[in-house]
Amino acid sequence: MLWLALDCSSNSGSIALEQDGKLLYQCYFNIDITHSETLMPQLDTAMKFCGLKPEDLSGIITTIGPGSFTGLRIGLATAKGLAYARKIPLLTYSTLELIAANCYCCANPILVCLDAKMQELYTALYSPKLEPILAPSVLKPADLVSRLEEDVFLVGNMNERIKPLLEAKGLQVYKGLEHQNFPMAAGLFSLRRLKPQSEIYDIQLLAELEPQYLRASTAQVKLKEKQNQ
Repeated sequence: MLWLALDCSSNSGSIALEQDGKLLYQCYFNIDITHSETLMPQLDTAMKFCGLKPEDLSGIITTIGPGSFTGLRIGLATAKGLAYARKIPLLTYSTLELIAANCYCCANPILVCLDAKMQELYTALYSPKLEPILAPSVLKPADLVSRLEEDVFLVGNMNERIKPLLEAKGLQVYKGLEHQNFPMAAGLFSLRRLKPQSEIYDIQLLAELEPQYLRASTAQVKLKEKQNQ
């Protein structure tokens, strides 16, 4: 069975291919053009490089959010289109859970913090085996710090900002290595095995699947503030 994994939840992106449990291909790209320009060419390159065709796909896995509103829409729309065309299952996992998977079975609870703009965080806290302790949320840094009472392993693109706040509270913070701070598509294959989902093609569920933004976009928030003035 051939599975495709993809992530477009941030400015960077990644895709990966796995066949019968063996990782065939992974590509990570962080360049200054949109996912609408990069994703399909990268998918085409991956399939050709591995000597495969779209009709060889057995299933797709993607991140469903939180993250970049535009990136999530592009990634999910692409995944849904491929799944619909091939009549194959589409599985989705949280971006925060995917990053936490980089630190699976570490010694401390795993705190993921991503920039949600507007001085807020996308954040979640997981046990070392990825059981949720604090569900994915949008919080101000101070609100997050007030909820934490134990030492953590900290990952995500906001770790430099959050680490001193947690240390000021007296918590021990173990910061992830650079590569552990990013969602990497190949990790979705591990999540598929750790946290299995139904792998039956369901056109109704596919049609209803939407990104999990967790909050309104910056533009929507500013518009609402302007209307309330």
